[in-house]
Amino acid sequence: MWILALPEFDLRYESAKAVKGQVMADFVTQHCGKVQTLEIVPWTLFFDGSTCDRGAGIDIVLISPRGRKYEFSLPIVATSTNNQAEYQALIKGLEWLREAQADVVEVFGDSMLVINQLAGSYECRSEILITYYERSMQLLKEFKDFRLEHVPRLHNEEANRLAQHASGYQPMLNTISAISADDWRKEIIDYLKDPSKKVERRVRFQGTKYVLLGDELYYRTIDGILLKCLGEDEAKSLMGEIHEGVCGAH
Repeated sequence: MWILALPEFDLRYESAKAVKGQVMADFVTQHCGKVQTLEIVPWTLFFDGSTCDRGAGIDIVLISPRGRKYEFSLPIVATSTNNQAEYQALIKGLEWLREAQADVVEVFGDSMLVINQLAGSYECRSEILITYYERSMQLLKEFKDFRLEHVPRLHNEEANRLAQHASGYQPMLNTISAISADDWRKEIIDYLKDPSKKVERRVRFQGTKYVLLGDELYYRTIDGILLKCLGEDEAKSLMGEIHEGVCGAH
């Protein structure tokens, strides 16, 4: 009613929210001087692939903008070349970063061929690698920004070591235990692996708060931090270590 009446008196109606918002904008402009842009801290990805006569494996190391490190070592179907394994490691890492809703990524790898092909320095002519190359470029373009850098194997030693474990060249030290049917994580993991399957509304709602990286389930906090979800036995073991003082002051 007032909105219709005010134009008769050459007055303009504005909501209280609009007025308050403009006051805050004017205050910041007047008292803070030049407004500087915020730099987005990127996610970091180290990748490596390994092949030998026993099989093939990939390793991915992800580092969040807050410095949390996530390491993954996975066996893959045996490939004819090491470059195929390198590309598969990169693709899997980029897919996981997309699942984690990363905006900006920095990619480091010790494969000069893979890095230079993606950077445009080398042309990808191999019929075997072209599919991997195209998939990698497709994933990279989905981020707001990305940077590729070749690093010597010495600086990528951790990723290389884990990839060799997964390929069977070196023995695996740790394996991911199978999740039992009564594990609280199972229905969420099954849903995230196949979101098209019919599940209860409760499970669909819970699924929006979790991220599946490989076979490991992580809870995504409001700040974007990924917290690893533990089963009952793992939780009891961890609590025992904490009470025994293994974790120090943490």
